[in-house]
This record gives sequence, C-alpha cells and structure tokens, in this order.
Amino acid sequence: MFKTFTRILSSIFFLFTAGILYAGPNQWTLTEGMNRPAFYISLSPVDNKVLFCTVGSGHVPLALYRSNDKGNTWSQVTQNDNAYWSYVFCSPASTSIVFMPDSKGLNRSINGGYTMSLVTSGLAVGSYVSDMTYLNDTDKTLFVSAYSIYKSTDGGETWSPSSTGMGYLSGIHLSASPVNSSLIYATGGNGLYKSIDKGENWSLLTTMTNSWRRICVNPSNPSNVYAIPLYQSYLYKSHDGGGTWGLITSGISSSLTVLDIDCDANDSTQIFLSTSNGYFKSSDSGATWQPMNEGFSSTPPSAEDILVIPGKSPIILAATPFGVYSYTLTTTSIEKEQWEGYEEKK
Repeated sequence: MFKTFTRILSSIFFLFTAGILYAGPNQWTLTEGMNRPAFYISLSPVDNKVLFCTVGSGHVPLALYRSNDKGNTWSQVTQNDNAYWSYVFCSPASTSIVFMPDSKGLNRSINGGYTMSLVTSGLAVGSYVSDMTYLNDTDKTLFVSAYSIYKSTDGGETWSPSSTGMGYLSGIHLSASPVNSSLIYATGGNGLYKSIDKGENWSLLTTMTNSWRRICVNPSNPSNVYAIPLYQSYLYKSHDGGGTWGLITSGISSSLTVLDIDCDANDSTQIFLSTSNGYFKSSDSGATWQPMNEGFSSTPPSAEDILVIPGKSPIILAATPFGVYSYTLTTTSIEKEQWEGYEEKK
C-alpha cells in the first residue's frame, strides 16, 4: 500500500511515495508537453481550463500550443515556419476562435488555430498588431492596436477606426475592465489614455513617459490601474481610475526590469509580477511586494508574459525561454486531492 497523507502543511513542496515525486503547490514547476521557448499565453474567457500559447525556436515564435487542463499539459496545434506569431488572443465567443498576428496582419481561426485566414476588412494588410482585448458586453466588442485602435462588433470579421482623441500612436497596449463594459485603457505614443464609452472617445490621463510595456486594470476593482514603463525596475499605480498616479518600488530591486503584471480576478488585493530575474506577489494591491521563486534551484528564468487563472487556489503561469511554468498558490492546509499527480493505490 502506498503511504498517504490526508492533510499536509502548504509549506511542504514535495510528496514522495514509492519513489515517485509529486509536485505540490506554492512552487514553480515546468509544465508538460512543450519544453520550447514560450512567448505569450492566452486564457479562454469561455472556459478557464483552455489556454493557448505561442511557442518558438530561439527568439522567433512559430508554433501554437493548446492546453485543456489549466496549463498542466500542452499539445501542439500548428506550426508555420514562415510566420512570426508574437501573441495569441482567445475570443470571448468560443474556444474555437483565436486570433494571431503576423507580419501580414491579423489572422483569425474558427477551428482552434488549426487553420488561419487573414482579416482584411477594415485592417490594412501588413498592419502591425501589438495588442488585443475585448469588452465584457453583450456584443463582445473587440479592439486591436495597429498604429491606431480599431474596433469590431462582429467577432473580429470587420474592423473600423476607434481612436478619437488620441495623439501620436505607437506601441499601444490595451486593458479593458471585466466589470465595466464601457471602460478601456490604452498606452499611446505620448502617454496613457482612457475611454469610458466603449472606445468611441479617448482622454489623455498622463504624459509621464512615452515608452510603456504594459497597462493593466484590476479585474474586480476598475479604479485600480497599473502601468509598467519600458526597461524600468518600477511600476505606476492609480487608485482613482487614472486620475492620479503613484510610483511603486517597495520590495522590487532596482537591478531588475519589470516585464509583466496580472491580477487575481477573485481577489483584487492579489497582484503578480514577472521581472528579468524572478517573480513577485503583492497581497495589498501593489503597495508592497514579496518574491515568489520557490521551486527554482538557480536563477529564475525571465517571463515576458505572466497570467493568473483565478480560483480558490489561483494558478499563475509564466511564459519563459524553457516553456511554461506553473505556480499554484495555496495559503491553507492542503487536502490530498490538491496534489498534482496524486493517486492513492492499495
């Protein structure tokens, strides 16, 4: 009979039974089925077990992978050696609809990424699409940034300009509120912007810098907005919807570069960061930060993209040069069923 444990303290990372190693929570583990450089992860709004990830060779993303189990295992969907798929975006309408930009423009798939067709209605061929998001409204309104902002109300088949009020546009990143279907934020060439009417009009929030890496609105508290400048060791936070901004540095070493941020949709106080040398967690809405690098025996790999799957025990995924790493955050005692790979045998 295998020796079993029904309750274990969450600080214990591994369970050995009959010579088999079982990975537990509160540590980073490399997920299965990929073992290639991962670039961008997208979670399906329809089913939070389904994710897609752009995967590549060296610094070139050439393939698309899919997971049906919250990122525990991955399988390749397609590969195109002539493409450069910088990211993938899951449609809010169906797990079968995904978008992937390349050098020719924006591609759309209606069969889970197995085949792609170039979107040409309203978007110029060769448009560089740098980001994509959607509003949580009845129309599932989509937005893309392509040296301007474009809007679609038919699932991404056709697009029209939606950047009234914006100035010079370059390197645009987008973030829409899941709880306010009219609210969307964007970075622009001369600052940060906000729209409160579904992208019809934009207002300039600040001109602090013209080089931004990310902007992120808290999914459960849209008054809290986070912005990451390019190549910096700090980030900015607004607690009043972009009216004022404060610098966040507490707990983040000045030798690091902040790369990405994501929030726990079920707990507005929990925020996660990836940096050039490790990962951080905040339990006070970003006021202070603590490292979360358990599971790495040496220097943690950097991740250009970090994603949180909300839940009782949220799962944090990081796209690294070695594949996708997973971290299940648990703060209470853990039942045996929560151990990854656990199986009792008699």
